Amino acid sequence: MTPKGQPPVLISSADEKLALSSLEHDQLVHAKKHFIPRRHLKGPELLVLWALRTYLLFMMAVVVYQVWIAAH
Repeated sequence: MTPKGQPPVLISSADEKLALSSLEHDQLVHAKKHFIPRRHLKGPELLVLWALRTYLLFMMAVVVYQVWIAAH
């Protein structure tokens, strides 16, 4: 933490890697855990996800059909 009114100190990626490599396993797990908020998707992103879901359901139906045909 920096005192109030002072700009934060920038840490280089090499210093960060050095600090993380010196932590024990439990400390490293705790240091890496941080909350990532849910992302609000926009129209094109939602369209792509729904297209992938539809494709997945279609391909599952094709596989089930092929297994059923092969079994008979």
